[in-house]
Amino acid sequence: MSTPSFISFSGVSKSYDGAHYVVDDLNLDVRKGEFLSLLGPSGSGKTTTLMMLAGFESPTHGEIRLDGKRLDDKPPHQRDIGMVFQNYALFPHLTIAENVAFPLSVRRVSRAEQKTRVKRALEMIELPHLGNRRPAQLSGGQQQRVALARALVFEPSVVLMDEPLGALDKRLRETMQYEIMRLHRELSLTIVYVTHDQAEALTMSDRVAVFSDGRIQQAATPTELYENAHNAFVANFVGENNGLMGRVVNVDQRWATLALSDGNMIRGRCESGLLPGDEAMLALRPERAHIPGAESARADGHSNVVRARVEELVYCGDHHRVHLTLGSRDSMVVKVPNTQRHALPRAGDHIEVAWRHDDCKILAAAAPRSAPAIQSPTAPSPSIIKTAPAGAN
Repeated sequence: MSTPSFISFSGVSKSYDGAHYVVDDLNLDVRKGEFLSLLGPSGSGKTTTLMMLAGFESPTHGEIRLDGKRLDDKPPHQRDIGMVFQNYALFPHLTIAENVAFPLSVRRVSRAEQKTRVKRALEMIELPHLGNRRPAQLSGGQQQRVALARALVFEPSVVLMDEPLGALDKRLRETMQYEIMRLHRELSLTIVYVTHDQAEALTMSDRVAVFSDGRIQQAATPTELYENAHNAFVANFVGENNGLMGRVVNVDQRWATLALSDGNMIRGRCESGLLPGDEAMLALRPERAHIPGAESARADGHSNVVRARVEELVYCGDHHRVHLTLGSRDSMVVKVPNTQRHALPRAGDHIEVAWRHDDCKILAAAAPRSAPAIQSPTAPSPSIIKTAPAGAN
């Protein structure tokens, strides 16, 4: 029996000029208590989707429901939704306690009840001793925790977060990720979280919806997205991917054989709809490839083996990145764990690289512009692809 939808987007589209759709025919369900991240590059529609849910933007077409009730005609303050922004948006002239109390005061909660709730909210974010300070007297991480407390103090049905950790340094960002995850777990919050950071989305979410060109290309658990991308865009955008181009030679149920430009024949899992002769991309994570002799014995009959030339080795602490070329133009990266139990190849060496058939997937070369409705449960270059867009949208 499926879990009923708590938030529902049905045929939602948004256009600012009447011609171009920023969000195009969005169908998405969110379960109660779920942590859903909207992930995508700048301009993909993820922030516009969040703003429509919050009430700061109105859909051009379609409807949005919360717990079965239409939200489209309700102003933001009547939607029972908490919001956390990247820039904190704290009032500089108010104390921390007054900032946290603000949503309660506009809802005309009694002063006695405000005091009780603010105290509880500050204890929840472990800052009860800073209630009398001003925002300028707090660190960035502390200010973001206050913004989070303010969004939670009136006990909203849903909490929306728009790149809330984007202004923090790496260490503080990771600390706040676990803080938000803790609050989600302990308070059973329903969270919709916008980010362009793939690692953040994979770490924090129950499910991730990957946006491109105003549409969801895939919505799935972090494991499913990383291990079983539905198309080339998702494979390239989520995590790091060796995108090797070739042409499909044959297809046998869920398996296909791909001929690379250097003549190597690669077997792997394939998406449905691929046909012999189609141009396709091999999706292979760098940590799934091995260098026999450096990590493992020569591959068995269930693995692909290719010859490659070592171009460069890069030391990354817990692993080495081995940059390789296959034939005249294809390139790839292999991650070799830094276990100090093996000898590494050197630049200029010609070596074998192996990976299992089920550790790679053969996908159509170009991702489709549209994707089917998602319910709750030009071709990339032939080189290593790691997308890290700089902006939100």
